[in-house]
Amino acid sequence: MDWSLENFGTDPGGKEVKLTFTQNKHAIRPDTLPSRVMLACTGNVKLAFNDLNAIAAPLNDEGIEIAYFDEECDWLCILSAELARVQKPLGLDVRFVNGLVVRIFCDEATFTTA
Repeated sequence: MDWSLENFGTDPGGKEVKLTFTQNKHAIRPDTLPSRVMLACTGNVKLAFNDLNAIAAPLNDEGIEIAYFDEECDWLCILSAELARVQKPLGLDVRFVNGLVVRIFCDEATFTTA
């Protein structure tokens, strides 16, 4: 894994979810990668977690729908690249080494580097 989660939270108004990752010591080619990448999700944001206890930071849920799915939800299913080319993706699927899975549904996602 080239990236470690630095920050995961919402803006004060609860209208945007931001995830910030920093390059870690396991990066294969660190000199060719940005030191930080950020994902911002806005508009009709809905978050779903497979384990709410794994969230380290408090979430401001004003304006954001937060859900928890139990073991009956297929958290192991990831939309393949082939399917993504022919179907409109339903959301972003972010998986962490510790087993936490976050699914983010929103109108717009912006990915930036620093």
